[in-house]
Amino acid sequence: MSESIHNSGIIKNFTTFLEKGCYRKTPERFAVLNAALAFSGPFTADNLCQVLNSDAFRVSKSSVYSNLELLIKAGVFCRFFNEGLNQLQYTRKSDVRFIHLVCLHCGKVKLAKDIALAEELHAKRYTAFSEQYRILCVNGVCNSCARNMKKKTKKLNNKNQL
Repeated sequence: MSESIHNSGIIKNFTTFLEKGCYRKTPERFAVLNAALAFSGPFTADNLCQVLNSDAFRVSKSSVYSNLELLIKAGVFCRFFNEGLNQLQYTRKSDVRFIHLVCLHCGKVKLAKDIALAEELHAKRYTAFSEQYRILCVNGVCNSCARNMKKKTKKLNNKNQL
């Protein structure tokens, strides 16, 4: 399925959600939705504000946050805490089957696909608890940051030897 067809289905479902919930269908809501759908991976509310402002579509930060909460309620996006960036990030609900590899140094998130693990985790059920979604985050250091830290350590050791 092409991305634009998938996104048009999401927009249609969101419109239906707004109508059923008696929410207003404002241009800001759809601007936030379209800008959020443009991200290929996890993003922060600040990233979303920057994209909207660069598109010359002025939306306040509070509107972005409230509309993100509405998109979560609609089941389009979900949120998770990124320890590397020390802030909330948002991802498409369809990406929750991926494992989020979070760099604690730079905050970069890489999505890894492990079908067997994802199926095993999603098959697990808990009594007296109605699950909405599940995100597996593996916190560590990305290769790029590990190389940079190794270079800095090597440079410091060379300086100390002189």
